[in-house]
Amino acid sequence: MKLKGDFFKLKEYCQTATGMDFTIEINPEHYIFEAHFPNNPITPGVCIIQMVKELSEEMLKRSLLLKKASNIKFLNVINPLENKEVTFSIAIDEVAESEHKINAVVYKNEQQFAKLSLLFKTLNS
Repeated sequence: MKLKGDFFKLKEYCQTATGMDFTIEINPEHYIFEAHFPNNPITPGVCIIQMVKELSEEMLKRSLLLKKASNIKFLNVINPLENKEVTFSIAIDEVAESEHKINAVVYKNEQQFAKLSLLFKTLNS
């Protein structure tokens, strides 16, 4: 299930020394938050992983499949009522043919929400 466009919108992006930064806006009215959790919405970890995947696909211009999650740390919850806009800082290294190691940090100002190290397989060239 793609989240871009309904669950989140891309506000801006910029090239960095190690990859790209994407500022996104989360839709606090999305139906996911009806169950996670009513009157106290918290962005599910699986949605954060999916957003990293979709933003990485934009960088690579290829479809990706998660092969391995070697290190995922959720440091603070993302409540879209309090933090509607957050930034995903993504760095991609090709580790083998058709495999990419992706390191991502999700933050706003000085507050970090998540750090992820993921290995993706490229589905198409």
